[in-house]
Amino acid sequence: MLRERIEEYLAAHTTLNLATYGPGGLWACAVLYVNVGTTLYFTSVAQTRHGVNINTSGIVSGTINDDCKSWETMAGVQLGGVVELVTDFDERRRIVRAYLEKFPYSTALWHGESEADMIALDPQGHDFYRITPHQLLFTDNQTAPGRREELAMA
Repeated sequence: MLRERIEEYLAAHTTLNLATYGPGGLWACAVLYVNVGTTLYFTSVAQTRHGVNINTSGIVSGTINDDCKSWETMAGVQLGGVVELVTDFDERRRIVRAYLEKFPYSTALWHGESEADMIALDPQGHDFYRITPHQLLFTDNQTAPGRREELAMA
């Protein structure tokens, strides 16, 4: 099933190439993410160029892909969606736990703090954002050469 293949792909990767547009102009950056199903979460500083764009427009697009040396091995996800600041403490705590599990070295963002409750309570300027995709395209040239599959989003 396509949804399961995409969710497995997202879980196996770490970096979202994020594209934004807003007062900072058109901009792209790489952010580390965790996923819950097809929903992506990342942390960033609101004052960055992409942070200003996100907090103004509320929309993003991006890619998650493998590095490859041939067309035949290309694989990746293209997405567009709504991005929102995660303000709910319980949701933020769950995301912090997942983030620390996937990226244990990220405690440096919070000056060595590794307690999820403390980080969720005070992320020290490294806010958490949720991307809810409205479009997801999956390319896997080893399985379906030259074809992108689109996951229907509810």
